[in-house]
Amino acid sequence: MKRRDFLKGAAVAPAAVAVSRWSRAAEALGATGPRISAVVYDERYSDCRVFADAMVRHGAAQFAIAGDAGSVWYGALREHLSQHGGSVAGMTTDSDLGVSRECGREIGMRIGYEGSHDGRSAGLLKHLLRGDDRANAVYAALLRDDGAWAASIAAALPSATLADRIVAMASTPTLTTPQIDGYRGYLTSWLITPA
Repeated sequence: MKRRDFLKGAAVAPAAVAVSRWSRAAEALGATGPRISAVVYDERYSDCRVFADAMVRHGAAQFAIAGDAGSVWYGALREHLSQHGGSVAGMTTDSDLGVSRECGREIGMRIGYEGSHDGRSAGLLKHLLRGDDRANAVYAALLRDDGAWAASIAAALPSATLADRIVAMASTPTLTTPQIDGYRGYLTSWLITPA
């Protein structure tokens, strides 16, 4: 082994141990962020329904937009948030994300994560991820994706840890996965959290 390789390895090992310990300590203290208490989805698209079903398994209440995201935010979802608090995850069209972003802002919430999922290319799905530590968790989940990309995203959003916060991405992550079935257009996944 070369001296240079040994020194590199010796420098990385303490950092990896520290991240692991910080992550366990943060999780024990509940530092993974506000609980996701609700999921908003566009029931017209199978990928959105898969996402919502997976979020429900993580304890979120589901709210189908039924063609009008504003009505959901000003009605049942707002009432749910006033009683239960937490964050709101979603998988919708881009226009419904815009409505959700503004309605969330009105009640003191902000976008913490946003993913664009472009399925307009034959057989491919291009993901562009932006946001806080949860974008790192989603990126990792999509790299392991076995076809159920919407479920992978739903599983990653509630599980972002301190280790995900520490791992910084140099640029906005983009990756391409196979498009198995579902909507052949453009969907967004997102997380709106208390500011």
